[in-house]
Amino acid sequence: MPKNLNSALPIALTANLLEWYEFAISGLMALTIGKLFFPTGGNTAALIASFSVFATSYLARPIGSVFFGIWAQRRGARAALTLSLILMAVPTALIAFLPTYETAGYLATGVLIVLKILHGFAAGGELPISAYYVSLNTAEKNRGFYCSLVSLSTLLGVLLASAVMIVLPSVASKISAMLPGGVITGHLGEVWRWPFLLSIPLSLWVLWIRASMPVTTVDKLLTPRIPFGRPVAPLMQAAVLVAFLQLHFYTVFFWLPNYLLNDLDVWGPDVGESHLIGLTVVAISIFCTGYATRWIDASKLLLTGVVGLLVSSYPLFSVLKSASFLSLVLTQSAFAVMDGLIYGTIFVVLADLFAQNWKSLGMTIGFTVPTAIVGGTAPVVCIYLIKWFDVLAAPALYIVAMGLLAAPVAYYLAFRTKNQKPKPEKYRVEVGSQRLEPR
Repeated sequence: MPKNLNSALPIALTANLLEWYEFAISGLMALTIGKLFFPTGGNTAALIASFSVFATSYLARPIGSVFFGIWAQRRGARAALTLSLILMAVPTALIAFLPTYETAGYLATGVLIVLKILHGFAAGGELPISAYYVSLNTAEKNRGFYCSLVSLSTLLGVLLASAVMIVLPSVASKISAMLPGGVITGHLGEVWRWPFLLSIPLSLWVLWIRASMPVTTVDKLLTPRIPFGRPVAPLMQAAVLVAFLQLHFYTVFFWLPNYLLNDLDVWGPDVGESHLIGLTVVAISIFCTGYATRWIDASKLLLTGVVGLLVSSYPLFSVLKSASFLSLVLTQSAFAVMDGLIYGTIFVVLADLFAQNWKSLGMTIGFTVPTAIVGGTAPVVCIYLIKWFDVLAAPALYIVAMGLLAAPVAYYLAFRTKNQKPKPEKYRVEVGSQRLEPR
């Protein structure tokens, strides 16, 4: 990497690229995966089975966050992030070579579940450690912007997955037309395997970038031991904010496309294109929000996003009933702007929240646990809410209920006095014999 480049920048931009590429592929291919690896039982049954595996992988995240937190403490952030990347990359690539239920029965189902759990375990240490690393190794005026890039890397993974899913049919047909007989044979003939195969070069690229991370000599990423007696309030506040954010994001950008396609029979290209537009708007919103933290307090921008989603979720979900392309684009874009306000500031707010108590142990627990319990289960819960109430806006009531808890927390954090807003510690890093101080 160029020597004059802040070491935190490439880490921020690729922090969650592979993790969210795989999760997005699994979410967008939920129906296909459900039919390939489970007994047939209709579209709804296939979606429930697929999203249940998705949720199971998320339940392994808290265990992974503790493991990688301890590993980061003992071996440094680079070692922890490198190991987590490898343990995510291997299961993702292996999915491309799995037999299906038709050929191997429940053995295929079981292996898929094991691989997804291993991926979720590894992902537990990915986002919190990378976010805290970036927060500690960036100049104060750039903290908000660089931390927003960590969130943006998540969207880059989802955007990459969405783009792959859109161009995949066309590329497959063109390749088939070039071959004798017009047919691709073997495993490569099953196009659903291709996105997982593409994870291999992506993993190698991110691994190369992480090799450039400085080695920490005074590693304050984690407290030395479980800090009994520390205040519980920061953990609860973080959990409520993260749960609300992840519930909304997973509902709108993972569950909703499948529902529109399979239950409302919206034309496939309309679903794909509106989804891609929405994700692009999220990315732009995160980028602009992060940059705006140079002049506007991050916690106030976060409060704006929380209140906006709380007030608008039910009306916007109601608009989706028309299922027109324009309503899909406008609704997802409106959601995207407000999600971006939260995603673009959440890691600055959390880093400050845990600065003088739990430090990054709080970051790993406060972010990973609500993401696993609320975010990972959101698609399954939404399916059952629709099934029970038979109303498209039913998931919006779930979002509003969580928003009523998140709004007071966001308000409190936004209007604390300056003396109550601690700054996270910086720490030194060493590259060879050269000691570097945060700039």
